[in-house]
Amino acid sequence: MIGRFAKLGAYEELLQNRDFIKVGCGALLALAGFLLGRHVPDAVGSSALLWLSQGLILASVAINGLPVILGAIKGLLARRVNVDELLALAIIACLLNGELLTAAVVSCIMVLGALIEEATAESARKSIQALIQVSPKQAVIVTDGRERLVAVEEVRVGDILLIKPGEQTPVDGLVIEGGSALDESAITGEAMPVEKQVGDAVYAGTLNHNGVLRVRAEKVGADTTLGQVIRLVSEAEAHKPKTIAFIDRFAQYFTPLILGCALAAWLLSGEFGRAVAVLIVGCPCALILAVPTATVAAIGRAARAGVLVKGGQHLESVALADAILFDKTGTLTEGNPRVDAIIPAAGVTRDELLRQAACVECDATHPLARAVIQAAHYAKITVNAARDLFTEIGIGVRGSVDGRLVEVGSVYLYGGVAAVPGALQPQLNAVKERGATPLMVYRDSQPLGFLSVSDRVRSGAEQIVTRLKQLGLREIGILSGDHARSVDLVGAQVGVTRLWSGLKPEGKLQVIQELQTKRARVIFVGDGINDAPALAAADVGIAMGAKGTAVALETADIALMGDDIGKLPFLIALGRRMLLIIKLNIAFGLLFNLVAVVAGASGLMTPIMGAVVHNVGSVLVVLSSASLVFFKEKSLS
Repeated sequence: MIGRFAKLGAYEELLQNRDFIKVGCGALLALAGFLLGRHVPDAVGSSALLWLSQGLILASVAINGLPVILGAIKGLLARRVNVDELLALAIIACLLNGELLTAAVVSCIMVLGALIEEATAESARKSIQALIQVSPKQAVIVTDGRERLVAVEEVRVGDILLIKPGEQTPVDGLVIEGGSALDESAITGEAMPVEKQVGDAVYAGTLNHNGVLRVRAEKVGADTTLGQVIRLVSEAEAHKPKTIAFIDRFAQYFTPLILGCALAAWLLSGEFGRAVAVLIVGCPCALILAVPTATVAAIGRAARAGVLVKGGQHLESVALADAILFDKTGTLTEGNPRVDAIIPAAGVTRDELLRQAACVECDATHPLARAVIQAAHYAKITVNAARDLFTEIGIGVRGSVDGRLVEVGSVYLYGGVAAVPGALQPQLNAVKERGATPLMVYRDSQPLGFLSVSDRVRSGAEQIVTRLKQLGLREIGILSGDHARSVDLVGAQVGVTRLWSGLKPEGKLQVIQELQTKRARVIFVGDGINDAPALAAADVGIAMGAKGTAVALETADIALMGDDIGKLPFLIALGRRMLLIIKLNIAFGLLFNLVAVVAGASGLMTPIMGAVVHNVGSVLVVLSSASLVFFKEKSLS
């Protein structure tokens, strides 16, 4: 029933044998009591057989009906009134009226129906169960050249693990030896294996295909990306769409309304059975299941596609959004920039310029910083991490290198292009003209030169923007801290004309807020680190680079675990389908209850028939919601 099984966030193994054994035992006792009562002979000892018959039926009620009654009483004592009280009253009313068999049969049918509803609804949670199943239980630790098999709970950060072909990665870590292709579909939804080499990150739950890897553990247990995904998807069930507010308001008045209808049916007809039938069919299980089952199914479907949604309300907001804004670097571009030119100032060598920049950037996480480190690695330059590092988001980073202050960042570090030496300006303008990003390097406030960093637009980005337009999003734009020429070139390649460039984090925030004042519902897609204010301010914040990035998982409402913006049209279409299913479920639930109550009050439906019909309606709603598990975006095209 509702009180036992409808709280989907706290589900347990409902298909345990004891649940069905209890219902079956109760049903058999009721059947035995019924058969015995029909064949009581008119002879000595018949009263004892009659008592035995009634005792068996009462035992059936105790097994299946008593837990419902006790649950309703506990709810009343805790001042939590829900529709379970209606069923409890129906069972008690049958007992007081001497209709013991009716009470037993109704109890059996309703509890069995609740189990069937929950068994059907389990298909909506398959994604969470699948994630749990891919979590390996054991790991091989290598210590002093010796291999040791241990439970995964014993692995600690810094341990060296051996992962052979066909085995699953037990932790998040870095490859320190070997190479292989890993199946990351459990985390990202991407079917194609991903090649991994020394220095690459691997994630718990991914399957090693064809090579032997030695991996240093970086995150273990619940801290791994897989652990966070399982936790957040499970918690997402508790975050309801705003649509459920209607159900909550309705439920406050529903129980008194049904009680009034049952009383009226009894007083007007004089038939007690009609009142009992109204109480049974009046339980709005179909209506109350309408929202949570659809929400869980949609969140599970998204998780299977590598999209982590932190609550049903965020899917609802995605469905209702009419504007989507993108960060540029690492979002519309691939996020794998490279240094394509090193332009030193007079008296500075290329290697010295690159070394100074790499020492400051070596602990930074921005894609541009990774490009600088990679360039230093290829140039075989020794890099020592700077001290006293400080990052000014949207501007740059500074630190102490060899006892001197070194700063790396945009041209706005010292007031813009005007502060750049005249000898460097023609080359700086040339770099900007071709759409690359210049990284200025200063030492003790004196310019050492700049690095030109370029990135490529993601494959298929133009088609994705076209599909978003087809879905009816009236405002599609790019918010970037990069210079105007770079943003213009990317916008032209992907088909976006609403462009904002040279924005600091607070500038992106301001643009979003301005759109919201015009009643636009805004989706913002960013990298989850530098874009935290914008992600938080948007109606829906969607983080790229979420794979293994705790900041993205905590800041954004939704995370694209495979960094694939191609999932955005699917996500919007899924949210819209979820809202459609919810509305259809609510309409069906209301109509179903109305017709059932009228039929019960008019005598067209007995209490036992009402119990059967009630559960049929609930199962239909759950099946409707479960259809979201098989949703494909093209079905709405």
